[in-house]
Amino acid sequence: MITSSTRSLQATLTRFLVAAPLILLVACGGETPTTQTPSPETTTAASPTTAVSGKFALILPGLPTDKSWNQMAQESALALKEKGVDVAISEAVPVANVEKVLRQYAEAGYTTIVAHSFNYGDAVFKVAKEFPKVNFAYAGGLGKVTENVADFDQEFYEGAYLIGKVGAQLSKTGKLGALYGFDIPVCKAMGAAALAGAKEVRPDATLVSTAVGNWSDVAKAKEAALSQADTGVDFWIGCGDGPTLGQIEAAKAKGGFSSGYVGDMSALGPEVVAVNLIWDMEPLFTRMLEDTQNGTFANQYYQMGVKEGVIKVEVPPAFQEKLGAEKVKLIEDTKAKIVAGTLTVPFNPK
Repeated sequence: MITSSTRSLQATLTRFLVAAPLILLVACGGETPTTQTPSPETTTAASPTTAVSGKFALILPGLPTDKSWNQMAQESALALKEKGVDVAISEAVPVANVEKVLRQYAEAGYTTIVAHSFNYGDAVFKVAKEFPKVNFAYAGGLGKVTENVADFDQEFYEGAYLIGKVGAQLSKTGKLGALYGFDIPVCKAMGAAALAGAKEVRPDATLVSTAVGNWSDVAKAKEAALSQADTGVDFWIGCGDGPTLGQIEAAKAKGGFSSGYVGDMSALGPEVVAVNLIWDMEPLFTRMLEDTQNGTFANQYYQMGVKEGVIKVEVPPAFQEKLGAEKVKLIEDTKAKIVAGTLTVPFNPK
């Protein structure tokens, strides 16, 4: 996977920032206020290498420096740009401003506009009615769609199953912890899948979960993780940026281990981040552009996971050595079964 620093050197991104106080927290990530008004512009690549084309716009709820929700979406969009797609990106757009930005992109001729937040949903459906020939998508995960509004799921639970296997092998106590921003289906499904994966390796494994009640409060999440550590938890999986950053800090304090969320968080704790859940949205965005080109975008609910190369689980080299070749192979073999369709990861959102 190309890193964000590499892509920053490879391409100059036009950034659109908006003035507004912090209004809402996004699903699985926090908004960051900025100080300029967005003005959609076009970025293009000189040497297209793929048949996929179109004008693609991405609206982010935060800044693409979080090693997670926003950064992975930006990297995926820039991968399209490198292949010749006309790409524009707006950063840190509060919910109160997103209607304006959506309209600007639609009026500027963008054919596929992705609003990368659950909280953008209402604005997307409203603006989509005004521009029936423009395709929109949002990160709802609910399957609510129309002729020109698509939804895309976050199938993190498939990756969580593999993370559970890593956790069971690293944990001394067999007690895993899960921190959620909120007690919502996508998070609960991650915890349930992690425990299912762990039990395949260690039948006596247990998992305790805590909903922090916030997507971005790292200090509150750390305290929750430390409370779990007092009960014997020594490996954590997180659902949300803040919860994961908090558990990484707790793992440092208690000598435990953590997973990274949506992106590679190894640099935040090389000694404790044992495995990363990676959300590579390039295949997802490519599919949206293809459906726009082919006239097959209507009523699409994109559910793309491990099999499609959208959800990935990566063990850093230092932890590959710690686990040993045989245990790393177990993870890779399990992933291969999911891709082949011979293993279906249980989805339990309750």
